Amino acid sequence: MYPYPTAALVASALLLGLAPLPGAAQVGPGERPTTPAEIRSSPLEESSGPQESRQLVQVEVASVGVDLASAAPLALLHSDWENVLPIWIGDAEAVAIARALQGVSVPRPMTHDLLVGVMETLGGTLEEIQITEIREATFYGVLRIRTAGGIREVDTRPSDALALAVRTRARIFVAPELLENIPEVEFLSAEGGNPIVRVRGITVGAIEGESRRSGSGAAAGATQGVRVLHAASEVEARGLQRGDVVTRVADRATRQPLDFLEAMRDQRDAGAIQVTRIRDGAEDTIQLPPRRGPARTGQ
Repeated sequence: MYPYPTAALVASALLLGLAPLPGAAQVGPGERPTTPAEIRSSPLEESSGPQESRQLVQVEVASVGVDLASAAPLALLHSDWENVLPIWIGDAEAVAIARALQGVSVPRPMTHDLLVGVMETLGGTLEEIQITEIREATFYGVLRIRTAGGIREVDTRPSDALALAVRTRARIFVAPELLENIPEVEFLSAEGGNPIVRVRGITVGAIEGESRRSGSGAAAGATQGVRVLHAASEVEARGLQRGDVVTRVADRATRQPLDFLEAMRDQRDAGAIQVTRIRDGAEDTIQLPPRRGPARTGQ
């Protein structure tokens, strides 16, 4: 049993693409929404809104995840797993975003599909969305819609804006200060259908099949384990870094990210934790630092 509610496990399986959505059909690969691969600044042309005096940072929606502290759904924004901005969202918005990311269609248009249809029928195009600030634990956002009369800006909840952006391939921008003050959150997510876990300052994913077969790099000699996608600075100082393969936590084998999650959370009351890792074919045992409690920021 994983140490959080069964209902959250069911929800996470649905949201992360580990289980199909009921009554849904998969859209072909050519029809799946795409997201930008790089970070760049927003030009903000034709804007008379509050953001025209500064540059915003372009990101992508990595996936929908679950906050392990509260079992609340998250939208995870980033350019890679090093800097991940979590946005707390509602259940309905999480399903809407996950459906678009997975390329799933439904027989009749749901709310965000309807909004896209109405906007396009009236001649509008969603150019970009902006997540502009956080005030009193609430994120604020703006839709920038191109019409025959120019760019129109509409106030929005970021969760709704993200659900629209992943359907329309609209660019996603965030205020730079939001990326400078990212809360430390432990989560369960997915990338390409494979679980991703962040716990205790460490983000891990599955070892790719090619890495296992090739016997090269950090995975050389590893027959099981999870790959480190990112490690906090205090974890790196103890000898664990991106690209390492973790094969054991304490006395438990970690063959997949969910094993790592369960083993780490079983050690939640421990101080330093013994971890076995492989780097360039060499196995070593290190001690992770004591737990640092995650901060919580509201939607």
